[in-house]
Amino acid sequence: MKRSFLFQLIGIITLICLTLSLGGTSPVSAEYIDPLASAANSANADLPRQIELTFAGMGMTSPQTLAGPLSEYALRFNLPAGWSPTGLAVINLELSAFFSSIVPTEGTEPISGLTGGDLSVFLNGTLVAVKTLQQSGDQTIQLEFDSSLLTLPARGSSNELRVRWDGSVSCRMNLLSSVTIMPSSTLDFSYAESSRPLSLNHFPVPFIIENSLQPVSLKLILPASPSGSELRAALIVAAGIGQLSGGAAAFEMVSLEDFKRTSAEKQNVILVATSEKLKTPELRALGLPAELQAGQAEGIVHLFQPSTGEYGLFVSGDEAGIIKAAQVVSANQVISAGEAVTMIVSAVNPAVSSTNQENMTLQDLGVGEMVFTHPDGLVQSVDFFIPAGEQARPDSTFDLVISHSQQLDYLRSGLQVKLNGFPAVSLRLNDNTANQILFRLILPSNLIHAGRNTVELIAGLNTRDICTPPVESVAWLRVSASSLLHIPLERAVAGSPVSKVLGDFPDALMSGSGLDNVTFVLATSDFGNLQAAGKLANQLGAALPQSEPLRLHAVWYDMVDPALTAESNVILVGKPLDFKTLAEKGQFPALVFNQENTLSDESALAMVTKPAAGADVGYLAIRGFDIQTDRVLLAVLGNSPAGIRYAVDAVSNPEVSASNFVVVVGEGVQAGWLDQGISTGKVVLPAAQATEAPAASDAVQQFKQGMLVWVIPVVAALLALMILLVYIEVRQQIRKE
Repeated sequence: MKRSFLFQLIGIITLICLTLSLGGTSPVSAEYIDPLASAANSANADLPRQIELTFAGMGMTSPQTLAGPLSEYALRFNLPAGWSPTGLAVINLELSAFFSSIVPTEGTEPISGLTGGDLSVFLNGTLVAVKTLQQSGDQTIQLEFDSSLLTLPARGSSNELRVRWDGSVSCRMNLLSSVTIMPSSTLDFSYAESSRPLSLNHFPVPFIIENSLQPVSLKLILPASPSGSELRAALIVAAGIGQLSGGAAAFEMVSLEDFKRTSAEKQNVILVATSEKLKTPELRALGLPAELQAGQAEGIVHLFQPSTGEYGLFVSGDEAGIIKAAQVVSANQVISAGEAVTMIVSAVNPAVSSTNQENMTLQDLGVGEMVFTHPDGLVQSVDFFIPAGEQARPDSTFDLVISHSQQLDYLRSGLQVKLNGFPAVSLRLNDNTANQILFRLILPSNLIHAGRNTVELIAGLNTRDICTPPVESVAWLRVSASSLLHIPLERAVAGSPVSKVLGDFPDALMSGSGLDNVTFVLATSDFGNLQAAGKLANQLGAALPQSEPLRLHAVWYDMVDPALTAESNVILVGKPLDFKTLAEKGQFPALVFNQENTLSDESALAMVTKPAAGADVGYLAIRGFDIQTDRVLLAVLGNSPAGIRYAVDAVSNPEVSASNFVVVVGEGVQAGWLDQGISTGKVVLPAAQATEAPAASDAVQQFKQGMLVWVIPVVAALLALMILLVYIEVRQQIRKE
């Protein structure tokens, strides 16, 4: 018994020792790293990655049919900034060919043996391959090429993949042919991913890349409580992003405190802060060097690589210099000399705007010579701008100087001119017009409006031999850069203060140069007001005529300079009660808000709605100031940050373009109308309802009153006649006696 107990005790102690021994060795085994495995993992990280891109993902929204004898289709795209293609690339063209010589049969087998034509593929102007199609029906063609033909993103460039169908062989046999390219076609290649060294000379790459296959999110970062200069610089940069990308580049404005520094999400950053904040821990954590310096009233533009990867742009300077740095960035005038990543801006001089010129050549508008060739370059356009408050006179003309090939079939060729999408004129071509001739076209002034206007030129070029490919050597038309737009302006007819509607945004604010007549007034209560103002500034920038330094103004409401807002278009952003003067006569006297920042029953509007308790509501209101000026007042309001976001997203919604007051309760959920009393504070009914109708009266009473007018005189006349007759009768009786 004792021995058994002793053996059990020894066994338990041994088991405990073994357990402790195993527990002590476990940390050592966990910390051990096989050097071979580590090297393998490092090698795998550097291995090229394979990607398959569909034509649909590259912008082909539907199947594209290329009809004979010659047709082309082009895809334009850009690689991400960190991709370096390697090895061979493969194009898998999925297509459906049709040759009219092939008679359909009851069988499903495709018929082959005939020559339908040649299918050529070009990449960035280089011929990749030519395939002769001899089979109808659905098929897949595989083409290989060196991936070095793919170019990396650069300023003003992109990759162009062009597919050309040449069915002239079928045409000469009196046969029709066509090839339909499917969006399911793919482009396969390998790439190595790394952050390649860039300089400021690449700007706006990598922050703005047109038609990027994998867009990288862009964050516009500034301090949570920005100064007045930081506020203005941030909105200038936001407008510049819209100007440089045409409104296509998306960005998010965040505060430095809320910015999440994570490597899981790829993101580029543009940091806007004064140089005095450069030494703060938050900025140093982003990877900015502390030795960046500039002189007094000088700006700094610095390209750096954040600690999270990708790319960063630092826009800084003192209170005056940061504005100059932002203006240079907004106008795409960033250039580096010497040090490739830093630029010092000492002065920014306003550019001479061409928007107010009466006579503008194509060269003045930045277009130059326009050459039309078949089939890709048959449609080209030029933009010109009319300042707000001005209108084109009826004697506006376009002196078009053209020349063209004499090998054209004039019955099937011509040149059409459209103005803002409406046909304006169609020109006939002949041998007399082939050698530098001038056409004076009258531009309908009613089609010209304030803001951006587009003249579109559409050429139809066909040769006499329909089977001869109309290539640029035989079918071409040239519009000279000396062609002159003559747009004399006159003062627009002044309207009432309610004549402005949301559809006038942003064109109605384009009366100045570089947005110098636009002032943002922001409430200081929430950072969301600045985010909303950034979206509006981005839309204003996208509507500008050309890349020019922007000079818009932005102030906090408690720091408003009356002299600044007295002569400019004003945009209010914030909660209604944050603006103490909102209900005054010079702004929106019809709008009265309660303590919840929602419309009060005292508002002098045609309709007043009451939202549910706690609901997020946004409000939009726009008006002119008076009949002597074309200045505009736009209010983007909300009872919460979400409500303000709803309102700013609805500004450009076509559904509210004819309204001057809008209530927004959700994404795309709004109600708007044209309120006649929004600027007067009085409820004004529409004209049809305001006309006073005559008061209703009793028909019997009206008849009695009418009777009194003529019955009494008639009765009196009859009585007089009766008395006269009686008198005559009595006289006759007396004479007889």
